[in-house]
Amino acid sequence: MALAGSACPGPVSFPHVRARSSPSGTSTSDVALGAVPKVDMHRRPSSASLPASSLDASHIAALAAAVRLGGCALAVAKARGRYPRSKRCVRIIATATGDTDEKDDSSEGDSEMSLVDMLIKKSRNASELGICTREWHPDLFDYSPDGYELAVNAGVDFVDVLANGPALKLLANAPLIDKQPRYNVRVVPKPTLGLGLILNKRLVEDFTVLGPLLQTMNRLGVGYVESLAIHCPQGRMNFPFWVYDAVAHAYQRGLCMRIGVSCRNATAKDVERAQQELQRRGVALSCVFLELSLLDRQALPLVQECRNMGLQVYASEPLGPDELASGRYSSSNPTGGEISVPRFTLAQLMPLRPLHDALSDVARKARARCEKPEIDTTHVALQWVVGKGASPLCDVTTDSNARAAAGCSGWALTPEETEKLDLAADEVAKSRRKW
Repeated sequence: MALAGSACPGPVSFPHVRARSSPSGTSTSDVALGAVPKVDMHRRPSSASLPASSLDASHIAALAAAVRLGGCALAVAKARGRYPRSKRCVRIIATATGDTDEKDDSSEGDSEMSLVDMLIKKSRNASELGICTREWHPDLFDYSPDGYELAVNAGVDFVDVLANGPALKLLANAPLIDKQPRYNVRVVPKPTLGLGLILNKRLVEDFTVLGPLLQTMNRLGVGYVESLAIHCPQGRMNFPFWVYDAVAHAYQRGLCMRIGVSCRNATAKDVERAQQELQRRGVALSCVFLELSLLDRQALPLVQECRNMGLQVYASEPLGPDELASGRYSSSNPTGGEISVPRFTLAQLMPLRPLHDALSDVARKARARCEKPEIDTTHVALQWVVGKGASPLCDVTTDSNARAAAGCSGWALTPEETEKLDLAADEVAKSRRKW
C-alpha cells in the first residue's frame, strides 16, 4: 500500500512526512504519537519508506495526518482489512485527525471501525473556501484585484486557475503577500486530431497535459501545485487513455499533490470511471470540480455521490450566474448598493425576490444567533454551499466577496435556515420555468 500512488505493493510511503536522522544514525519518522508531522508546503519532500510489517502507532498517526492534509483517503482504500481493527488504532486516528469525542471503550462500534473508514469519514467532512479566477482578465484589471490579497492573507489561499489562462499574467504580477497560495490548475487536454494512437506516447502526454501544466507552473513561479484537474469545458466527461497516463505521470513526478476532474455535465458514472482509470495506474482521484449555487442545484445528487466515494467537492460559481444568488442585487437594490447604472432590470430581478427575501431573513437571524454583525446575504449563500458538502470557489474581484469568503469560518447555518433557503430556491425555480 502506498499513499503516494505508487503502483508497486510492499513498502508503505508517507510523502508528506519529513524524515530526520536519529542519534544512532538510522532514519526515523519525526512524528510522535498523536502529533501532526512537520510538513513543508512549499517543497515536496522525498518519501520515507517503511516495511508494512513494521507499522506502529506513530506511523499510523503519520498516515492519518498525511491523508488529512492531502485529502487522498482513497489512496489507501485497497488496504482495507490489512490492519487490525482495534480500539487502540481508532484512538490513534481520532487524535491525529482531530476527532476528540470520547466514547465508551466497551462500544462494539469503535472496535469495528477500521483505519480506512476513519480516514474516509474525515475526508468527506473536508470543506474549505477557495478563490476562482475565471473572470480575471488583463483587459479588465491592470493588477490582481485588491480582494485577492485580502482573501489570501485571511486564510483563503486555495486558488483555482486555468492552464495558460488570462489570469496567470495577473497572478504572476501580484504583489508579495504574507501567505503562499496553493494552486489548483485545470488543464483542458489538447486534441490530437486522431493521431494519439500512432504518435509517440511521451510526445502525446507532453502535448496534451504535461506541457500546459509545466508552462503554467513556470508562469506562477512554483515547483509543484496543490492539485491538477483535467477539465472538460463542454459535453460529456470522456478522456482518452493517454490523458490518464499523463496525469498519473505528473503525480508520480511530484508535479502535483492531488488529482481531480472537472466537468459541468459530469455524472456519478463518469466520476467512478475516472476513479477506476486512475486506480489502474496506481494513483487516486481526490477531488471533483462542478458548479453549484442556490440558482443551480442540479449537481446536488452528484455532490452526495462524491462524498460517498470519499472525494472532496469544489463548487464553481457558488453565488450563481452574475452573482444573482448572493442577494446583493435585488428588486429593491438593483445597483448592489453602488452609485452606478443598474446591472439588471426589474424583469430579471422580480422572479428572484423570494430567494432574496429568504437570504435577507436568514442573514438577520444568523447575525443575532452568532453575534457576528458582518454576516450578510453573501455569507449566507456561501454557507449554504458549504452545508451541502461542497467547498465554494468564490470570485474575489470585489472586497465584499473577499470579506464574505474570509468570514465564513467559525459558524454555520442551522438545518431550519438551510431548509428555508431550499424552499425559496424551489419557488424561484418554478417561477423561472413559467417565465
